[in-house]
Amino acid sequence: MKKMVVMMGVHDERSKRRIIGAVANFHGVTTITMDSKDGKLTIIGDFDSRKILTKLEKGWINAEMATFGPYDPKKEAESAAAAAEKKRMEERERERLEGSRGNHNFYGPTPTPTPTHHQICVCTHDPYHGCIIS
Repeated sequence: MKKMVVMMGVHDERSKRRIIGAVANFHGVTTITMDSKDGKLTIIGDFDSRKILTKLEKGWINAEMATFGPYDPKKEAESAAAAAEKKRMEERERERLEGSRGNHNFYGPTPTPTPTHHQICVCTHDPYHGCIIS
């Protein structure tokens, strides 16, 4: 099995459907995915890459092959798991940073609130030492 990634630069749903429809008609194509945000078309299967790329270049001038190579489902699953773990770690770090930013203002960090336990303070006036809190 082979995997081909084509950069398309297409961002609307109508063009996306047309591209997927054009590629789906080729013999040997098993999986087609398209990321509209990145404009990345991924094709997996036993297919003639030259024919598919020629078809895409005729219909969409900005079609350009990004990667092409063998497809190994086990390796793809491992890399997807590693990417998911990396994303989780980045999300945790971002949340940690956002949490620490929330404790600061223009004049510096705000003091952390003291625990809300009851405390009895008795102030007695001492003429030599000022107020004594015990």
